[in-house]
Amino acid sequence: MEKGKERGLKEIVATRIEFFKKKPGAAIYKPKVSSKHIQGLYTEAKVREHVVKSDYGEAAGGTNLAPNPIELLLSAFAACIEAAFYEFAVHEGITVKSLSVDVEGALDLRGLFMVDDSVSPGFQNIKYTFTIESPDDDAKVRDLAKRVVAHCPVVDSLIRPVRISGEIRIGK
Repeated sequence: MEKGKERGLKEIVATRIEFFKKKPGAAIYKPKVSSKHIQGLYTEAKVREHVVKSDYGEAAGGTNLAPNPIELLLSAFAACIEAAFYEFAVHEGITVKSLSVDVEGALDLRGLFMVDDSVSPGFQNIKYTFTIESPDDDAKVRDLAKRVVAHCPVVDSLIRPVRISGEIRIGK
């Protein structure tokens, strides 16, 4: 990122932190996604002005046009900690040469396919490797990385129970 944009990001983070300290209610963020079935296992979700595509591999009955939903969840995990780390590294004056995150999850497909109700359809575990290249003090960089992972909303949403509510509408 260019130095001017980094200064802008640093200012945005600092301004948000101060504003949210003064007005906690203003910190409530309610993202919205609308998804539509296109064909087979392929779907498209509208996120702001973006389209997020989802499909399954051919071995699973899809056409392999995009990642499947569970892969998108792992992608969100990786993207969240990368972006948040970069954002706060700029804010705290840590130099970032490069960032990458590898994430792998394991799930038992008997849960998804309703073969065994005692098997959870979700992840049994998720492992990540967060690689950061920075000339700065290792302890300072590691401390920020740990704080970022601990405060990542995607990670938090995966590790604690989240209330989910909704309704099912049937049309004719």
